[in-house]
Amino acid sequence: MPIASLLNRERVSTSERALDPQDALAAVADLLGQPGALEALLQREQMGSTAIGHGVAVPHGRIAGLKVPVGAFLRLASPALFGDQQVDLVFALLMPTDNPQLHLHALADIAALFSDDDLRDRLRSAADNDVLFRLLAGGELP
Repeated sequence: MPIASLLNRERVSTSERALDPQDALAAVADLLGQPGALEALLQREQMGSTAIGHGVAVPHGRIAGLKVPVGAFLRLASPALFGDQQVDLVFALLMPTDNPQLHLHALADIAALFSDDDLRDRLRSAADNDVLFRLLAGGELP
């Protein structure tokens, strides 16, 4: 699943202040803009940390009635502790409840994207949210 199909520019942001994990999940849930998003993300995080290493977390959940997958990205002003890992890059994903296979494929694609050291470095040093979006969507940068 192309990451660009999950995002739009309005769902990519940088936090202005330090956030704890719960506040980070609330902020990314706001970006997702779906009813029940925060509850789904918190429920999954309570099952176990969604940190995947290298300062990245991929909180995710399923929402009944959601027609298409929705993603959002938040770069934290300073790292927050997700489980036992410091996280500063958060890519949240909401999926429809009726397609668990699609959910697993999307998670695998997101994990593969964030396995790239250069991309993570570029996300951390991006000047603004427009650059963040273009990096995530695979667009060319000046």
